[in-house]
Amino acid sequence: MDYIVGIDGGGTKTEAVVIDTSGNRLFGCTGESTNSKAIGFEQASRHLEAVLDETLQHEACASGRCLAVCIGMAGTDTPEEKQAVEAVLRAYQTRVGVSFEVFVRNDAEIVLMASLRREYGIAVVSGTGSIVFGCTPEGRRYRVGGWGHLLGDEGSGYQIGLHALQAVMRSHDGISPATALTDMIRHTYSFDSITELKTYIYGPDIRKKDVATFAELCINASKQGDAVAVRIIESAAAELAVAVSALVRKDAWFPDSDLVTTGSVFKHSPLFADTFRQTISETFPGLRLHPASEQPAAYGAALLGFELFQRMR
Repeated sequence: MDYIVGIDGGGTKTEAVVIDTSGNRLFGCTGESTNSKAIGFEQASRHLEAVLDETLQHEACASGRCLAVCIGMAGTDTPEEKQAVEAVLRAYQTRVGVSFEVFVRNDAEIVLMASLRREYGIAVVSGTGSIVFGCTPEGRRYRVGGWGHLLGDEGSGYQIGLHALQAVMRSHDGISPATALTDMIRHTYSFDSITELKTYIYGPDIRKKDVATFAELCINASKQGDAVAVRIIESAAAELAVAVSALVRKDAWFPDSDLVTTGSVFKHSPLFADTFRQTISETFPGLRLHPASEQPAAYGAALLGFELFQRMR
C-alpha cells in the first residue's frame, strides 16, 4: 500500500496524519513542538524525527511505501529555512533506509488544503504563534506576520499570554486596575504572592509555549467578564485583523476571496473569533469567512503532499 504523510508542526505540538492514495485517513499521531524559532533547530529536528519514527513504524505503514512527506511547519517559510528542514529529512532517509519525496511549506498553507481542498485563498492562524498567508489562483503568494514571538506574532496565544502576565504585574504595582487574572495565576501555579511570577517566568527552561499557556487563563477570565482580560483578547483580535487587512490590500483578487481561520485561540475564545470576524466583515464585506475544517491541518498537509507528488510524475 502506498501512503502519504502530512505533518503540522506547531509551537506547542506536532501532529501527523497518514492517508492512502484515495485520500482516506489511515491514522494519526502527535509529538512535541517542531518550531525551531521557539525551541531551537536541533531540538525541533529531533522532535520531527521522533514523529516520523512513530509514523513509519506504525503497523498501517509497516508493509507499505511512503510516497511523500509534506510538512507545514510554523517558523519555517524562507527558502533557507525550508532547505535546512529538507536537509534534515534527507539525512533521516539515509539513516533509516527509506526514500520519499519531501515538501516543506509553512503552517498556513496546509490549512487552505484542509479546509478548502485547494491551495489558494487566505489562511489566518492564531495558535501559539500567528501568521496570515494568501495565495491567488495564479500562484501569487503573500504573507504578513509569522516572524516569531520577538519580531511579531500579533494576535497569537503568545502575545495574549504575555499581555496577561504584564497586566497582573501592572495591577500589582497599582498602575492598572485589579484583574481576576492575578488570583487565577496564583492558584494555578501555587504562588503565595504574584511576585513569585518573576522567578518562574525568568526561569532557564521557560519557552515560548510556556508564555502562550497563560493565554488560556486570559481566555477563561474574559469569559467571566474580567475587564482587563476582555480588553487583552479584543486587542489581540484587532491586531490580527490589521495584519489581514495589510495582506488583502496586496492583491486585487483577495477582497472577494475565501478566508479560513484556524488555531487554538480561534477555537477556544469566542470573543476573539467574533471580534476578528466582525472587524474583517465590516472592512471587507466581500470576503467569505470560514472556520477551520474538522479535519486537522496535518490532513491538509497529506492531501497537499499527494497533489504535489502527482505533479512530479
